[in-house]
Amino acid sequence: MRRQETRNINGFTIVELLVTITIIALLSTIGITGYQALSRGGRDALRKTDLEQIRSALEIYKSENNSYPSVDNCIPAELSLDYINPYPQDPKTPAFQYCYKSTSPLTYELCTHLENEDQNDNYCGNESACGSGCNYAVVNP
Repeated sequence: MRRQETRNINGFTIVELLVTITIIALLSTIGITGYQALSRGGRDALRKTDLEQIRSALEIYKSENNSYPSVDNCIPAELSLDYINPYPQDPKTPAFQYCYKSTSPLTYELCTHLENEDQNDNYCGNESACGSGCNYAVVNP
């Protein structure tokens, strides 16, 4: 009589392991990509909100002084803590900054760079206004 051998197989084959590792890697890649896109969108929303806060402070300044600050700078020095406290900073400072450009006593531009926008767009006017890295602007009417 022939004896039947029984084998206890404990473990996985190399193919099963490779399939599992591939699936985990694919899901991780999708998750990381989605997280990065959400982070960029959140920072862009914060940038837009910050520019609106700066715009409000500039309007208060104008109502008290009959003109906007005349300094071309990323932070207008005349815009003291009485008007905005604290002055907002870009979430990725110093890589990106909020820029202010006074085009006349009654007009201005606030510019920033949005990460989810096309980098070739330049909504801030010419490069001398706020720089070539700008692709989003808030201007007074």
